[in-house]
Order: sequence, then structure tokens, then C-alpha cells
Amino acid sequence: MELLQRHREGLVSLDLMPSFNHSDPETLGLEDYRNWFQQHGRNVSGNLTVCDLEKEMQTGVEGTGLAFIAFTEAMTLLPGSPFWSALFFLMLLNLGLSTMFGTMEGILAPLRDRFKSLAKHKIKFTIISCIVGFVIGLLFTQRCGNYFVTMFDDYSATLPLIIVVVFETFSVSWLYGADRFLDDIEVMLGWRPYVVYKYLWKYVCLLAMLGLLAATAIRMFMKTPTYMSWNQETASEVHLPYPGWALAVLALLIIFAMLPVPVGFIHSVLQDRRKPTHRDTETGRYSIVNTDETPMTDMSDPDQRNGSVPS
Repeated sequence: MELLQRHREGLVSLDLMPSFNHSDPETLGLEDYRNWFQQHGRNVSGNLTVCDLEKEMQTGVEGTGLAFIAFTEAMTLLPGSPFWSALFFLMLLNLGLSTMFGTMEGILAPLRDRFKSLAKHKIKFTIISCIVGFVIGLLFTQRCGNYFVTMFDDYSATLPLIIVVVFETFSVSWLYGADRFLDDIEVMLGWRPYVVYKYLWKYVCLLAMLGLLAATAIRMFMKTPTYMSWNQETASEVHLPYPGWALAVLALLIIFAMLPVPVGFIHSVLQDRRKPTHRDTETGRYSIVNTDETPMTDMSDPDQRNGSVPS
């Protein structure tokens, strides 16, 4: 189509045009175009490329394309490819279902344990959560869904994950105590790990995570986040900066993914402050005993107390 448009504009002479019905571009076969491009492609100005579907598919083998392009192409090369293809897509279906079950249960179980009202309505809570997740998932099935998949994949599971790991490492090694953690492992395993793990948790791992967090944050602020987009004019993928509303969505993704950790910490601190002290809890458990001395009861014989002596 682009070649025909250039011919109509007078940029390509009729001698250089391949032989086909100009009123119906579909009559130009793929092999005929490839042969023409090898002979005259360099003499035509513009962004004309050879039509190689396999090459175009190989350039997009990343992310979701790895499962739906590379593996499917490998299945076609095996004997009995329809059978293996059916098994492959059944595997993908089961893999998605198992991932969904694990993810949902990892979210719903802590909420039910923390809030007893949700535990009383377990079925309703699970159904409502699945419906909400289904509605949100419809966003990824739109024509622009791949952009949102890339956005969630790149920014909701990278920087927030590093922040959560930093909090976990600091909590275990410094707040809970690396020695106490080693004692717990010894009780569970029956043998005590090497003491080098204590220093790895307290210093090496924590400093490495902090350095990685700082480098990631600096890179995000110095370089504007971009996404891959298809440019129809150049017939290639280009990096484009996210618009303002998309940057706001990225910020919300990062904040909401890491928010439960500081919120849970603040909630725990406030609960500890509201709890009565140990001294106050013991008040009222025991009755106050009168410490005044009382005369002891005379346990001697009644006759002796009266002054009489038995005969």
C-alpha cells in the first residue's frame, strides 16, 4: 500500500513498480514482492522493508510473546503437533488457575484471620473479591491491554518488592533479633546454622537491598519511564514516554503495593500503646490482705486455762 501511494504521488516511476493490478493490491504475492524488493528496493526512497513474518515475530519474543510465539512455533516442529499444542495450552490454563488460587488465597487468608467479620462471611467475601478481580482483569483484555500488562509487570512488582524485602530484613535481623531467629531455626531443624548468616542478614543483605533500592529510585527520577509502542510509519517499535495520567497510575501502583507494611507497623505500635501496662493488668487479681498482727488462739487444754489440775 505504501509503495502504491508513493507511485501515485510520483515518487516512484512505473518502471520500478512490480507487475500487479494497481486497483487491487492483494494481487501482489508475497514471493513476488520479495523478489522485487531484492532487485529494486534500494532504489526506492522511503521506509520499505521486506515482508518477513517470521522475522517480525522473532523480534517480539518477550514477555507474553514468549509463551504464545516461541513455544507454539516449537510445537509445530514436533511430530503430532496438534496433540502437543493441546497439551501445551492446557498446561497454560492450569498454570493460570493455580497462580490465581495461590494469589487470591494469599490475599484473602490474612484478611480473614485479621478481621473476624470477614471470616464469618467467607464465601461472600471470596465471591466479591473474585468479581472485583475479574472486572479489573477486563482492563488487560482491551486493545491497549498489553500496555497495562507491561505497566503492572514493570512497576507493581519491582520497586515495591525491594521495599518489602528491606522491611522484612530489618524486622527479622534487628527488631526481632538475628540470634533469636537462629534459635528458632535450631528448634525447627535440630541444628544451628552457621553464625555467618547472622552478619549476612544484619549487614550484607540489608546494605545490598538499600543500595539496590537507591539505584532504582535514582534511575526512575533521572530517566522518564517509557513504554514500547508500534510506529506504523516506520514499521518498528519505539520507546515513548508515559503520559501524565499513566505516571500517576504508576505512582499509585507503587504506593499501594508497599503501603500494607508501614500501615501494619503503625497499627501495631498504636495497639501496643493502648494496651494497659503489666502492672495495671495485675491490679485486681489479688485481694488486699490486712497485715495487722492478731493474737494467736490458745490451743492449750480448757482445764489448764481455768487453773485446775487434773487428778
